[in-house]
Amino acid sequence: MVGARERNEPPIVRTLWRVDRSGDPTETVLANGMPLVEMPMPGRLATTIAIAFPAGARHEAPHEVGVAHLLEHMAFKGSENHRTATELNRAAECLGTELDGSAMQDYLEYGSVVRAESAMATIDLLTDVCGRALLDPAHLELERAVILREIADADEDPGTRADDRVTAALFAGHRLATSIAGKAPDVERLTHDQVLSFRERQWSPEGGLVVVAGNLEHLDREPLQDLMLRIPPRAKPAAPPPIDPFQRRVEIEERDSDIVHLRLAYAVPGLELGRARDRALAEVYSDLLGGPMGSRLYEELREQRGLCYWIDGALWGYGDASFLSVDSSVRAPDLTETYLTIEAIVGDLRKRGPSEEESARARSYAGGSAALGFEPTRARADHAVELIMEYGDHDVDPMRHLRAIASVTRKDVAEVAAQVEPGPCVGCVGPVTAGDLT
Repeated sequence: MVGARERNEPPIVRTLWRVDRSGDPTETVLANGMPLVEMPMPGRLATTIAIAFPAGARHEAPHEVGVAHLLEHMAFKGSENHRTATELNRAAECLGTELDGSAMQDYLEYGSVVRAESAMATIDLLTDVCGRALLDPAHLELERAVILREIADADEDPGTRADDRVTAALFAGHRLATSIAGKAPDVERLTHDQVLSFRERQWSPEGGLVVVAGNLEHLDREPLQDLMLRIPPRAKPAAPPPIDPFQRRVEIEERDSDIVHLRLAYAVPGLELGRARDRALAEVYSDLLGGPMGSRLYEELREQRGLCYWIDGALWGYGDASFLSVDSSVRAPDLTETYLTIEAIVGDLRKRGPSEEESARARSYAGGSAALGFEPTRARADHAVELIMEYGDHDVDPMRHLRAIASVTRKDVAEVAAQVEPGPCVGCVGPVTAGDLT
């Protein structure tokens, strides 16, 4: 088999980058081509293990919509060493943990947080799932039924439906226009052969990643290498289709209700989230516009006008496109005022930029919340997975992100604000018509 090795060969076959300072992340490549990132966090009691593949919803062909999510579910139904879901779950519970799986747009991630002494046993469980899942046809029918109920539950929630409406407006004609789970007809038509084919095409160690963060004192590198070889070498998958140029669209779903769920999405074409600097700018701008209680949107719409209970504004996106989202829920009679007020606040930042005081305050808040957010071992692992799998950025040291935030100036935030294009895509659910959004 390609990538096999003799027992006396070194467990790590190629080093990409390594730093000498104790506690800094390191990255190496294992014999099956999978990068291994180690993020030591001295003094922690826990270890997080995460395994990711380039197998998100964006990688699905039109006839495969929903297969990434279905496959993520099916892998937990049984593996070579744990033949049923019950056996697998009980094995995890005996280690004091649970195994998690998440299908995202750009990647699929399996992981667990466990006491450090059980790290190797947990890697044993995760590699059994990721490399030797049974994927029995009967498992497909069981999980298809579960996912159809999941979709039905989501369809009953008007906030989720509003999220779906703005997504449909923003990405019309692209796989991103539909939720990760897909729609019920998509899931109903999936076949067992499509599940197996998608795994063979997308669950590539070469395009994937394993991250271990936290207390690493109990890692045994040679057995770890052997366990990771359960995931067979596969060709690195092709990149997903690019995102189409932004077009303003409005998607409305009328419902009999007193509340309107409003979702806006603006194009931010100059922001490149694949760059560490731009990710820091995005966090500071987001906190200034619509983050904490002192942000512009919260202060004006909640505190001054009483139009809403909550409102969020955040820059986000993918390696090839960036957006600003503003989300809230308001009383139907207040919709027009809310929409026009949001437009005015975003437009004022675009035209004039922030003050020195509010940019400094947002920078401090972004830096503090990011530093606290990096405290859990799971957050460190997820940070590395996101940077590498979504942006191709292998410098996953959280200190770089904190330093980048600390260096953001008022001028930087003003430049980002100026890049937010007028005229958002709109998604709305409630007693609303397009005329309410003019």
